[in-house]
Amino acid sequence: MVVEVLVLGVVLTRTPVVCGAGKSLFCLDSSYDGVTLTAVGPGHHDTVFNLGLEDALARDLALVKEVRHVSVERADNNLLVWIALDNPVREVRERVFRKELELIEGFPEIDFDFNVIQAKGHDPHQFASSAKVIYSREDDGAH
Repeated sequence: MVVEVLVLGVVLTRTPVVCGAGKSLFCLDSSYDGVTLTAVGPGHHDTVFNLGLEDALARDLALVKEVRHVSVERADNNLLVWIALDNPVREVRERVFRKELELIEGFPEIDFDFNVIQAKGHDPHQFASSAKVIYSREDDGAH
C-alpha cells in the first residue's frame, strides 16, 4: 500500500505533456487487461477512452488492411495471438511486426506470443480451434 501511494504521488506531481487540443496526457494504465488514457483539462479530468486488451489488439491490428482475422488464447502466463493475413508479403508482415512491437511496449506486463499466418480464405477457427476470434474483416463486395 505504501508503494502504491508513493507511486501515485510521484505520478500526480509530474508535469503533464501537452498533447493536442490544449489537453495533456495524464496517465496510461495498462493493468488489469485494460488501457485508460485520461486527459487533464483546466480544472477537471476527462476520460479519453478505455479499452480492454482484446479491444486494443483488435483495433490496432485492424489498421493493417491486409489483416483478415485476429484470434487470442490465454495459455499459462502467455497471450497467444494469431494474425491471419490475406497477403503476407514482406511489407505487410513488417507493418504487422511494428504493430506487435507497439503492443508489447504498451502492455509490458503481458507475455505475447504472436503468430502471423496466411488467411487463405479459411475460417479463423481452423487456425486455432480453442482461440477466441476478436477481429474478423468481412469482404466489402468490391473485387
